[in-house]
Amino acid sequence: MDFSKTVFVSDLDGTLLTSQKTLNPIDAAALRDFTKNGGKFVAATGRPFHTFTDFLSENITEQPAILCNGGVIYDPCEGKVLYEIDLPQSVKDIFYDIIKNFPSVAPEIYTFSNRYYFHLNTVEKWHQSILKISFKKVDSPDVIFEPWNKMLFADEIEVINGLMEYVKRFEGMGVRFVRSFPKFLEVLPEGVSKGSALQKLIEIKGWKDLKIAAAGDYDNDIEMLRFSDISFCPADSQDCVKEAADFVLKGTCDSGAVAEALEILKNL
Repeated sequence: MDFSKTVFVSDLDGTLLTSQKTLNPIDAAALRDFTKNGGKFVAATGRPFHTFTDFLSENITEQPAILCNGGVIYDPCEGKVLYEIDLPQSVKDIFYDIIKNFPSVAPEIYTFSNRYYFHLNTVEKWHQSILKISFKKVDSPDVIFEPWNKMLFADEIEVINGLMEYVKRFEGMGVRFVRSFPKFLEVLPEGVSKGSALQKLIEIKGWKDLKIAAAGDYDNDIEMLRFSDISFCPADSQDCVKEAADFVLKGTCDSGAVAEALEILKNL
């Protein structure tokens, strides 16, 4: 099977990585077969660079990765950032407003080099434990002088539900809000998504004549799925994602959904 004209883009958490944040051997084997036959595999994730490096050790991709939900494109082979767009200064006002009115939420701030947190709640403790990387504790965002790639608020579902409604007041401040998990609300630069980053990557790599396939399971994947020529989502994806995808797979991230998608690609 010749996949030299195909790019396969996959979300990580909930799509390619299992619920235990590992790579299913079935999916790994399918991706190695895909790349061995000329396919180009691109990971597209909300994760920053630091939580992506372990994944690179699986040796299933030599292509750039879309990180921070589209805010960064990083080339692991060249060891450099190909594209980066940062949050505007107005995001500090949003930070202070939210922590004043939602004091239980735990904010995280991501730059390319570092990860920062301010206090721990139950969800934040869990998040740091599954990422398995260190965060720097700070008392104020004013001590973070690097450009911010994204900001994340972590709390219980009912709190994040209320926050989703509250943040509508920040329209026009140069940011967008996206839910990447039931207990997370992320703040990205306006216009930034995995879909916009995928368009930029195609431009950078000169892939405009290639077939683009994509797989994802959550809100933050929808733009990427809609932009692609053919799209897939695991069986347990959000309903809005199922509506956006061309194929709703029978499997989940724990049962080889990506391998199933690649098998469908073989037969198309």
